[in-house]
Amino acid sequence: MKFTPKTIEENVNVSPTSPVKDFFELILKILGIFLALYILLGFAVDYIAPRISEKTEAQFGALFNSIYEEQKLPDSEKTVQSIVDKLLSHNPSLPRFTYQTHLIESKKINAQAFPGGHIIIYTGLLKEMRSENELAMVIAHELGHFAHRDHLRGLGRGLVFLVFSTFLSGADSSVSRFIANSMTNAEMRFSQTQESAADSFALELLNKTYSHAAGATDFFEKMSLKYPAPRFFYIFATHPYPQRRIEALKNTIKEKHYLIKEKIPLSLPHQDVH
Repeated sequence: MKFTPKTIEENVNVSPTSPVKDFFELILKILGIFLALYILLGFAVDYIAPRISEKTEAQFGALFNSIYEEQKLPDSEKTVQSIVDKLLSHNPSLPRFTYQTHLIESKKINAQAFPGGHIIIYTGLLKEMRSENELAMVIAHELGHFAHRDHLRGLGRGLVFLVFSTFLSGADSSVSRFIANSMTNAEMRFSQTQESAADSFALELLNKTYSHAAGATDFFEKMSLKYPAPRFFYIFATHPYPQRRIEALKNTIKEKHYLIKEKIPLSLPHQDVH
């Protein structure tokens, strides 16, 4: 009798598919899971942010003390704080925080709103300011983010982890402080819609505070000249195209018949702002 060997169809030691194919399928599945989590966290941020109570937000604000205490510029802070207080007196509808200004020595031309009413202003921004009205417009823009709770959304998905870590281990835990410190190292990202809404809020508050809208477009005009970029560059940018931003503010000023009067010169202690 002649022996005819049969092909082994199943064997625990023989894979029916290619190991390379299995590897790529595994990678794709992992990427799919991460993408799904990223999208879900985005929805979670949009859902959680507007529902965070002012008391809870104030507790979150305390977790960022490391950046607030980074440097003290008391004389200049006092001057800038007086502008913040002036703006606040004309908008009682803002969240009820003790709004505090913190100046940080940096070349950054930026200001940021952090939880609990903390406003970070970099000295690079102050160097660009030529009037109190111009600075008031920038600060009012940050207050607009507070009014719309954009600053919580802007902190992004780290906020979700901060909420859960604070809930599970408390606001004073090392985990919560670590997440908060990590979040301060990232620039906040707002959508163009959020930025435009903050501009509108700022313009209205500027007009209420000074009884005119002078200085509303000064900073944006200055930055558009200092850092020119083509319109298409802003298609996927978080900030609106500067010229469109300026035009929108000027159109609102015209439509609402806001007056343009003399601006107040800005006086900051030279020794604090290098």
